[in-house]
Amino acid sequence: MAGRLSSMKPEYGKMTWEEVRDSDKDRVVILPVAATEDHGPHMALDTDTLLATRILDELANRIPDKVFVMPPIPYGFNEHHKDFPGVIWIQPETLISFVTDITESLAHHGFRRVVLFNSHGSNHPVLDLAARKTVIKNEIICVSVSYWNLMSHRINEIRKSATGGVAHACEFEASMYLYLDPENIHLERAFSQNLHDPESKNFNLDLAGGGSRAMHMNWWSAISPDGTMGEPTLADAEIGKQFFEAAVEETIGLIDEVASLPIRQRVDHH
Repeated sequence: MAGRLSSMKPEYGKMTWEEVRDSDKDRVVILPVAATEDHGPHMALDTDTLLATRILDELANRIPDKVFVMPPIPYGFNEHHKDFPGVIWIQPETLISFVTDITESLAHHGFRRVVLFNSHGSNHPVLDLAARKTVIKNEIICVSVSYWNLMSHRINEIRKSATGGVAHACEFEASMYLYLDPENIHLERAFSQNLHDPESKNFNLDLAGGGSRAMHMNWWSAISPDGTMGEPTLADAEIGKQFFEAAVEETIGLIDEVASLPIRQRVDHH
């Protein structure tokens, strides 16, 4: 049995039902949740999905005996983007139900450690709730994470842009896409859209700038003329490689910690 487990593939969708039955249920199962939406005139609708899946593909290559990577969910909570053609939006209640059906299925099959791996900003609160609901119903470990939060310090070490330059279809995302899929990005169409207000004490529009103390999300077309937020004109493939490597490394660090978390038993004090 040990030989079978050690050689078991990390791609969940490539497993047979017998392999699922015989698998190590303490491996961390990772579910990527992304979006299909505008990313300026220079980037494709699949940006969030491509970045998440490539990060997790590399993760599976490096730690194949520690994870099962699920097929991605390519749609998310992004109705505020729908003024830009091409956006596919899912209501938050629907997405919570869909994700928790998946996590309940995994729990039913015996898996005890799940990570909801987010690559779209507005999915963050939705997946946080889905993770909490999973824990309450199934009493397993379920963690939600937006991958840029794992690596914000690394982003700030690598980036060229000032605060506000890393937000959406920006230096960060465009650099990684340029490194991973250069044929489908068109930086000659990109414009700088740094919308950060340095006078604001409560709202920070930069993914790696420390975060906002308060949240206000307007219609995307009301704050961005072309769907961009940040500094995509500074994108560079070599920087993208550094961002990508940092994302993989920091995600591996998270997986190692999730794998070591104790599964605690609840105590009902009624």
